[in-house]
Amino acid sequence: MHIYKQIDFMNNRNLVYALNVAAVIAFIIFLWLFGAIAGSVTFNFDKTYFIWLIVALLVVFTVHEVIHGFLYKLFDHHAKIKIGFKNGIVYVNSPKSLYTKRQFAWIAATPFVALSLILIAMYLINWLPGDLFLGIAALQGAGSVADFYVLYRVITAPKYYYVSDTENGINIYSQN
Repeated sequence: MHIYKQIDFMNNRNLVYALNVAAVIAFIIFLWLFGAIAGSVTFNFDKTYFIWLIVALLVVFTVHEVIHGFLYKLFDHHAKIKIGFKNGIVYVNSPKSLYTKRQFAWIAATPFVALSLILIAMYLINWLPGDLFLGIAALQGAGSVADFYVLYRVITAPKYYYVSDTENGINIYSQN
């Protein structure tokens, strides 16, 4: 196999900067999108709200990474899962595991989709107040920007290519 594309999230400062800018833009977009569901884009930003938001985000981001880890194992039973924290990013990866494009697309997209649907359902059945739903959902979406970038890179790679998770990002391989 030959490397088609390497994406390094840990050492490529320009990529990290671009993703951070994209996250701010995504936050604004998700405020608007999830605000349409909540019927408002307002926050009751007091101490209690802030504490609940932080606790909820810790839970959501943890579940997000657990979903990634679960899918790594689902698609490769022998995969070794690594949990790390670098450059202010908590991550789960599966170094040296090889996945098809379709499998890796599922790995990249599922946490955002699943958690967004869960948050929407919790809001709609009144388990989550609107302002808290809006903050959590928008920040969760913004926090998924790197996953969206990976998804874009994986989907746009030529057909029948493979993706390998690495310590610092991903490699996309051709078969020849």
